[in-house]
Amino acid sequence: MSTSPSPLRFGILGAARIAPKALILPVAKLSSAQVTRVAARDRDRAEAFAREHNIANVSDSYAELIEADDVDVVYNPLPMSLHAEWTIAALEAGKDVFCEKPFASNAAEAIAMVEASERTGNKLAEAFHYRYHPMMQRIIDLVEQGTIGEVRHVEGNFAVSIAKPDLRWDYATSGGATMDLGCYPVHWVRDLCGEPTVVSATATPDHDDPLIDADLTMELAFANGATGRVHSSMTAEAPDISLRIEGSAGSITAANPMAPQNGNSLTVSTQDGVSAGPVDAGISYDHMVRAFVDFVEHDTEFPTRAQDSIANMAVIDAAYLAAGLPMRGTAPLP
Repeated sequence: MSTSPSPLRFGILGAARIAPKALILPVAKLSSAQVTRVAARDRDRAEAFAREHNIANVSDSYAELIEADDVDVVYNPLPMSLHAEWTIAALEAGKDVFCEKPFASNAAEAIAMVEASERTGNKLAEAFHYRYHPMMQRIIDLVEQGTIGEVRHVEGNFAVSIAKPDLRWDYATSGGATMDLGCYPVHWVRDLCGEPTVVSATATPDHDDPLIDADLTMELAFANGATGRVHSSMTAEAPDISLRIEGSAGSITAANPMAPQNGNSLTVSTQDGVSAGPVDAGISYDHMVRAFVDFVEHDTEFPTRAQDSIANMAVIDAAYLAAGLPMRGTAPLP
């Protein structure tokens, strides 16, 4: 657990594309946090990133950053295959860690990461930003309040086009549609219905790397009798980022629950009528980073951590196995 004085000081592992919107810009809006250091595989790249984003210090290596005295929290947006290694190393170096999604290559790695957090007493959480936007909390509240009756079926879709080359098309970096995209709708349906059983899954393997799922659809069953379906694709002709919940007394449809600030709509249909419109409530990353800082400094609730992260990876593992593909991080590499 951090004992640092305010502001909370973040160090970034890697000059990642996600870092500015997911951490740097939200932190800049807070007086209680700052980004103090960055490291990349190439120092020149790290220095250019630091200049662009007004980060004061650059480390020559990831190992140097996690030992730095001016870092309280290590933000880990590295390729998924490196999440476990460097998260565990940072925890053991006495740092709290904020790890990007998907949390790990597989559930076994996720368990090792959580155990390292428990062993060291340093905090660890997963950066599922959507979960901290009021849109998703509103959906959860509507379901829990029984607005649409008992949930009978839930479907989550995240389908976009991702051009090659990209780490998400590489098994060595634990890529795949279900990892990078599908982890979101898997999490959505778990938010609403609890832990599922993967009944079946079908995938389209990439023609360049048959270990990679270009798309994958999983059929799910929940303990309360509800069914579910999660679809993810990196080859979609038209984007589909959506969530639909069908209940015994109505339905809820959400367009873009992943990043509502980029445009969204929420439609609730019951016997009393239909309400529809956007949920305008700020930027998901801002909500998430504020919640994470409060979690580290004040031990407040942060839902996307610990067993939640392990459980999400377990569903992804099961879907890969059901589709006849290896779990990420388990197949021999050429």
